[in-house]
Amino acid sequence: MGTRVFVGGLTYRVRERDIEKFFRKYGRIKEVAMKNGFAFVEFDDYRDADDAVYELNGKELLGERVSVERARGTPRGSDQWRGSGGRGYGPPRGRSRDKYGPPTRTEYRLIVENLSSRVSWQTDWVVGS
Repeated sequence: MGTRVFVGGLTYRVRERDIEKFFRKYGRIKEVAMKNGFAFVEFDDYRDADDAVYELNGKELLGERVSVERARGTPRGSDQWRGSGGRGYGPPRGRSRDKYGPPTRTEYRLIVENLSSRVSWQTDWVVGS
């Protein structure tokens, strides 16, 4: 069964091929449903969808920062996606949006030393999961 991803904040210039190119390296895409300012992308495998959400949320597509989230619910109208659950429509709301919740400042800190000048200070991983 596939998994749908909600893509919000799209520019009016975006085309289906732009979205396919944006998501291509994360797995096989079954379908792209374009709307006005947002889209749904259906992946063959839920793990590919999870990877795309983790990596692409907040990235730029055609000069606009987009939100990429797991879609929930069943679509209405002519966009009937096969195998979807029935929990509402659109992006998730509230705490379920982020597995770890909003960032909070604590008394702890992480000091990293002796990094090569060729290494970025930014990371793609989360400490303390």
